[in-house]
Amino acid sequence: MKNRFTTLITMMLLVSLCAICFFACNQSSSDPVETTVAETTAAESPETTDAETEAPIGCETDTGTTFETETVTETVTETGTETDTETETDTETEAQPTWEMNKEDLNEVMQQIFAGTTVKNETVMFIDKGDTKSLLYPIESIQSVTSYDGQTVYEEGRDYVIVDGKLKVTENSTIPCITSANYYGVADSILETKNPDGVSVKTHWGQGDPMTRWQVCVNYTHSVEWDGYTQESYFETYKNLIKKMQAGEDVTIIFYGDSITYGANASWCEGQAPNQPSYAMLFTQALADLFDYTIRYRGSGTGTCRVPTSNYVAGTRGTITYVNSAVGGWTSQQGVENVMNYILTKVRLYECDLLVLAFGMNDGVYAPTTTRDNNKKIIDAVLERAPEASVLMVSTMVPNPDATNGWYGTQPQQEQYLISLAKTYRDKGVACEVARMTAVSLDVLKHKEFKDYTGNNINHPNDFFSRVYAQVLLQALIGYENMN
Repeated sequence: MKNRFTTLITMMLLVSLCAICFFACNQSSSDPVETTVAETTAAESPETTDAETEAPIGCETDTGTTFETETVTETVTETGTETDTETETDTETEAQPTWEMNKEDLNEVMQQIFAGTTVKNETVMFIDKGDTKSLLYPIESIQSVTSYDGQTVYEEGRDYVIVDGKLKVTENSTIPCITSANYYGVADSILETKNPDGVSVKTHWGQGDPMTRWQVCVNYTHSVEWDGYTQESYFETYKNLIKKMQAGEDVTIIFYGDSITYGANASWCEGQAPNQPSYAMLFTQALADLFDYTIRYRGSGTGTCRVPTSNYVAGTRGTITYVNSAVGGWTSQQGVENVMNYILTKVRLYECDLLVLAFGMNDGVYAPTTTRDNNKKIIDAVLERAPEASVLMVSTMVPNPDATNGWYGTQPQQEQYLISLAKTYRDKGVACEVARMTAVSLDVLKHKEFKDYTGNNINHPNDFFSRVYAQVLLQALIGYENMN
């Protein structure tokens, strides 16, 4: 079904072409970034505070599509001069057809979790037989309960029952339970939490499927409204970017952040069923669905994310160039140190219409002002090369709040500093807002346990919470209420 945009916006398109030569940035006390390529050595052996220490291996979709890392040979010449070529015309632009953004055109995984009365594939994890778990909403009726990969369907009454709106696993259930004996007291774990007796012990964690193999997906209906934080729509802030896509112009989205933005523990990147992409890819695919666009994927070099070898085609009205330069384990400081090779060269190659900036998880040992200041350095560097770019900062989800050995730190405090930073940019005419994943994750924790929606039990989302990430970004940029 062809997408249609909201009839409230009638577009008059003025085409401008800008060619920008880049300036070398000499480090001083007021300089926003380091510009020496030598700084990229930090990318090869970063000091990681993230649980992820290796890049995920290449993976395949369920249709056999292979993935590769694109190596880009880049020669960046800083000429010290800037030439702008702007073409203007007085010729009236013919009125564009009116389009509507239709919620029905979104993939099922992008249907709102925090609205409506149906939730698809919400995950929970049972430790022992007989355990009872809460979901985001009190259950009214169960549509299905399946294994994480969707291949096994469990039977109500035999495998689980509903008790006071919660899901209880029966004593004779075929639903897998890790057991308390295997969850607590893991000798070589890097995670410590308190056991039911209140004693801090080594606790189960892991990359790949150590968590998701024990999680089940619940499809259910409910009759209550979400009582937690709901992301605000910044449609007006990003109206110029939206107008550009409404007119069918090509755009580039560049993602920069840590392992969450990289896609760690997304089943697609782990090469495991159900092969759901990372939040960055889900968000970009949703934009392609809404605007009838094609996505062309561009890699970012060795050590970062894999990309599909073929385009995602939702339509042919325009092209989104997708660049993901996130690196697992990086702090925001490492993001600054490597901004030349990981971001600015990409801006030169592909330009930049939207920068999605998502550091913070690995900054938990630093003051929240550090994350703010480093974000500013990165944004300033990008705006120097792409002054018309829009920016969407993403505050991090909080890590496991039960961790007793240092994983949970200043992450909850970072968001307010990012919100303040975004306002300073808007005051200067830059489209900049914050997708508030910190606020969302804190309120989710009021309804369910961290182990229910994590991919590694420390600081990564599983597929369910990756969907939450993607939906929060889409709500921030456009707003579901602005779709028919």
